[in-house]
Amino acid sequence: MTTLGLSGLHRNARTSILTEPLWAIFGTAALFYLPLFMKDVGLSTVEIGLVISVNLYMAAVIQVLAGVVTNRLGRKRATFLFDVTSWVAPMAIWAISDNFWFFLVGYLLNATSKVVNVSFWLLATEDSEESQRPRIFAAIKVIILLAGLLVPAVGYFADRHGELPTFRVLFVLGTLAMLAHNLIRNAYSDETAAGVRAMDLHQSAGLLRGVLDSIRLLASAFRNATLRRVVGFFVFSTTAVNINVLLSVYLARELGFSGIVVGLVPAVAACGALLCFLVVMPVLERRASTGRLAVYSAVVTVAGWVVFLFTGPGAVGLLLTGVAVFSIGTFALESYRDALVVSCVHPDDRADLFAAVQSLAGILAIPGGLVAALLYEATPKLLFGAILALYVAAMLCGLGTRFSQQITVRLRRAVPTGAG
Repeated sequence: MTTLGLSGLHRNARTSILTEPLWAIFGTAALFYLPLFMKDVGLSTVEIGLVISVNLYMAAVIQVLAGVVTNRLGRKRATFLFDVTSWVAPMAIWAISDNFWFFLVGYLLNATSKVVNVSFWLLATEDSEESQRPRIFAAIKVIILLAGLLVPAVGYFADRHGELPTFRVLFVLGTLAMLAHNLIRNAYSDETAAGVRAMDLHQSAGLLRGVLDSIRLLASAFRNATLRRVVGFFVFSTTAVNINVLLSVYLARELGFSGIVVGLVPAVAACGALLCFLVVMPVLERRASTGRLAVYSAVVTVAGWVVFLFTGPGAVGLLLTGVAVFSIGTFALESYRDALVVSCVHPDDRADLFAAVQSLAGILAIPGGLVAALLYEATPKLLFGAILALYVAAMLCGLGTRFSQQITVRLRRAVPTGAG
């Protein structure tokens, strides 16, 4: 596959990549400004943290069922149904929100995105060759980050016309775009081969049995030395993202940057991700294993957050340097990490393990929003120091030769089928 060409990809991968801008353009800006939107409406920092924590709690509950639901409904149907409940409906609710309860309802519905986090990525990558999967993950992620180039436009309109009316228009347009995104992708995607097999195998299985099967699968993963490291790497790096919920508030309220400068943060992140996708990943992908590249990415991410922690009021250059470095690292880390999780087990175990690992991360992240708010209230930089510590922990999980070896394990029999 060439760097930008899509002709060699499976139909599902092409469709997922080409339709993603409809979500990314509005979803990226909406998620970035949502905490600031809640602040403008009148929510306190603790109320914002509480809303996010409730979302994480509900997400953890739903995540436990994500693999079962994905296997029973199929990758395609699960993605369609839960994209409506997790994005189209919440965006519409947030557009008219004017108090704590509206935001809470929107966040509760958004928690069903945990099903999509499993079903969509399997729909997009499962029928593709294993060597192509990191590039598919990366292509979709880079589209999401490139949408960050438009975030400064939202900041410009917010400065010119006021934050509240600008944010409400953003969410209305986002509702329409995400509905179109879901309908088009559903029309031009096919159920995966593994998805068809999973529907046949799990159609008569009860939800409780499926949940218990996922738990047993995760326990089997912990008995494998390499998979323990993979799970730890995933959990620590995901938790770091889950508690990074007050960045826009910190930049605007604590450091005093203008709306345009705050909007430049996701734009710079997008440029860094594009550089990584077009230059760094093609050069490195055949020079080391997916696991080793994930570790290198964690090192870069840690370096970027160290620079960010030294940013003070008015230090625009230092801010954008730190953002650029940790954005390149995080983008590569998540691309290699997710491809590693999807590829390290047998196809029959894939949905259940992917869901189970995300469930574990979700459970640990339940108090994340509230903890983030409390850390921020104590000392804002304490929150970002905790994020740095989590990325360091992820990096440490990847040290050693086992993590760098490519494996494929059949967990339900606990018999490795490859080296490792």
